[in-house]
Amino acid sequence: MELNSITIEYMKEEDIDGILKIESASFSTPWSREMFFCELTDHPFSYLYVARNNKGKILGYICYWLVFDEMNVLNLAVDADLRQKGIGSALLKFVLEDGADRGALTVHLEVRCSNRAAIELYERFGFRQAAVRKNYYENPEEDALLMALDDISAYRRKESCLKAG
Repeated sequence: MELNSITIEYMKEEDIDGILKIESASFSTPWSREMFFCELTDHPFSYLYVARNNKGKILGYICYWLVFDEMNVLNLAVDADLRQKGIGSALLKFVLEDGADRGALTVHLEVRCSNRAAIELYERFGFRQAAVRKNYYENPEEDALLMALDDISAYRRKESCLKAG
């Protein structure tokens, strides 16, 4: 799959069915339709985006909160058949830029300690391991690794250097 054929756009209510398929295949305790709807309609600090192919199929999605200058990535998932193809990276890069444009200075997220692929993705973007939250997840019970990007402008400078080089 060519990444230049992917578009990232704000999630709409009619996207929820497609999102739920990815969500239920990705997480042992998936969000419900009501949770996604609430994020779309009730929280002015919540931002949700989908990645689509050129036929409009949803390939993945990401959700973050921005409260003052702190961004918290709540959810990132990619269709199981399309993982490790750069879609998650494209979504994360998009929201880091979006959050920074909206005033974010720092970014936090939680990830299962066993999710090596996600941890490696976040580390490639400059996140550091900040703490462990004991028994944070259920089904199965597992610790969460709290990861932080302490200076989103440092990520932006790195990206500028990569583009220039």
